[in-house]
Amino acid sequence: MRKARLRVAAAIVAMGILAVPGVASAAAGPGDRAASVAGVNSLDGVTCPTAKTCVSVGLDEDLSGKSVVINAATGAVKVWSGDLPADSMNAIACPGTTSCLAVADDAVASVQVSNGAMKVTATPKKPANGIVALGAIACAGATTCYAAGFEGTEAAPAAIVVRLSPAGKLLGTAKNTGTGIGAITCPSSSLCLMGEHFTSGESIQLLYNGKFGTSHAMPASTYIQAMSCYKASLCYALGGKSTSSPAATNEIFPLNPKTGAIGSMATISGFDGTDISCINASTCLISGFTGSGAAAKAAVVTVVNAKPGTPVSYPGSSLSFQSLACASTSACYAVGSSSSGAIVDKVKS
Repeated sequence: MRKARLRVAAAIVAMGILAVPGVASAAAGPGDRAASVAGVNSLDGVTCPTAKTCVSVGLDEDLSGKSVVINAATGAVKVWSGDLPADSMNAIACPGTTSCLAVADDAVASVQVSNGAMKVTATPKKPANGIVALGAIACAGATTCYAAGFEGTEAAPAAIVVRLSPAGKLLGTAKNTGTGIGAITCPSSSLCLMGEHFTSGESIQLLYNGKFGTSHAMPASTYIQAMSCYKASLCYALGGKSTSSPAATNEIFPLNPKTGAIGSMATISGFDGTDISCINASTCLISGFTGSGAAAKAAVVTVVNAKPGTPVSYPGSSLSFQSLACASTSACYAVGSSSSGAIVDKVKS
């Protein structure tokens, strides 16, 4: 759970629940992308509900929730004129083509695809003397979405999944024995895969129709940053070693879309990843960066049939691309932040 989920991660670390290895410390450099999205400080999640449109969420300079709509053909960005006070957004997913759902740490909001307009639709109840922290969301078809994270206190944290209607209404909350969930993806309407942290380590946890199922333990000292599936054809987990120095999110694990079983890991040399998005039955893209400090460059890696390519650098972010999504195989967009504000870049597979 890093970068795109820093606000949730910071809360978790402060409570001593999860360790967050290797957060990037890249500084702005002279090569930073000059063009940024006016009025938006950072974009942390993006999705493409149609072949013509992508929607991204993040925060403005006041740390309030903000959204933008991206024209998939031209890359033109339309910024929503409003904001959600004190609800900076972490992630977004869409149950259909007209509206999406986004999560802040302790709130759910609907997002209109046409103009990016957001409205808070649910606020999960906090436990006594505790907090709720939602950092990931996925939709299992058109009828149900799931937001994931944790709730509780340092002494008693619990992994949670919040079940949501397509309109963002709270339908129920399920707890598991882990201490937090940092990533979720749904290969079918009945099955979702999650990256859950247990005291013994990280696992791929299955969610069947909203109920926790079996789990598969990740290799020792491995954390999961992000997950993605292309329908029921392929799935990947993006992660890294918490014990590596320097820390880097540079490992990808194929996952069985039906069982969650973990395949053979591949390492991406000279790269630190933030998000993964699968665009067809053989190809996925990973956002992130190369280098460190002032030399950091936003970058994208293409993975074909479980084999990662060479990182391709893009002029831009002072940290990294934080998330990416594709409207089609030829229209993919990465979002993030620069020294002068949020950025939206078209990237190639």
